[in-house]
Amino acid sequence: MPGQKDPQICDGLGGSFTYCTLGEPLDLETMLKGDSLPPYAELAAYLLYTATGVSIDGAELKPRDDGWFFGDESTDYYLFYEPDLEWLQSNDAVFTEDQAKRIRAAGPGRSAVVFAAGKFIGQRELSRMNITFCQLPYELHRAGG
Repeated sequence: MPGQKDPQICDGLGGSFTYCTLGEPLDLETMLKGDSLPPYAELAAYLLYTATGVSIDGAELKPRDDGWFFGDESTDYYLFYEPDLEWLQSNDAVFTEDQAKRIRAAGPGRSAVVFAAGKFIGQRELSRMNITFCQLPYELHRAGG
């Protein structure tokens, strides 16, 4: 093959190589049906990456009672989720005004992004609190219901 002895090809192109080990893929179709719900850490890592481009090891992400799972210089990220279809269909999976007030009290002046199956608070109120709400798939909350 021509160019095999070209030093530029032998030495590479001067870039870098990154080896990544990926976890199980998140299959949106089965997730929407409630057939295959990802563990908390996997979903949190996926949501963080899609929302910010930040890639972190899901093993570092543990569920907390207040929903917080990551923070950067200006924004806190919250996920209200359990990989349990019955829980996801309950009101426990829905973001409430009380939770929003606790988030504001914990990080005044900071932005917050909240992922949950639904919300019991209006968008106008969330905007005043500097909270962005991201609904987990609506069908997930209603699956089987």
